[in-house]
Amino acid sequence: MNILFICTGNTCRSPMAEGLLKQIARDFNLLVQVQSAGVAASFGSPASAHTDTILKNRGINHNHASQPVTMELVQWSDLILTMTESHKHVLCRQFPGVDNKVFTVNEFADDKGRDVTDPYGGSLENYRETERDLEAILNKIIKKIMMN
Repeated sequence: MNILFICTGNTCRSPMAEGLLKQIARDFNLLVQVQSAGVAASFGSPASAHTDTILKNRGINHNHASQPVTMELVQWSDLILTMTESHKHVLCRQFPGVDNKVFTVNEFADDKGRDVTDPYGGSLENYRETERDLEAILNKIIKKIMMN
């Protein structure tokens, strides 16, 4: 299964989700390919310093470079998970016909009604809150994938 995470700039939430899901999938021996992109991202920016710190503290090696969402990434994906409802709407408008594989992370985890908070510009603790939220959501998502 190919999973694509989407946020705004592809430097905070989506690379964090990408790294966390890769680690969780390994723990469950689940074969998934994971990438991330942003609806307003440029090419080549590194992950934010706090995202980098969080992933390194978890032993997750990554060499992130931001990228915008492209048709190639959308076609590569079996499942596209966005951080917000707004990201989902942008993708569905930009890439007609993908609505059957685009969900917010919370929607796909059956926890509808809230977006993943953007820690951009915040403290390390703000990023840790996002990490905790994403970890809980991603564990639900992994279990859901394994059941199907």
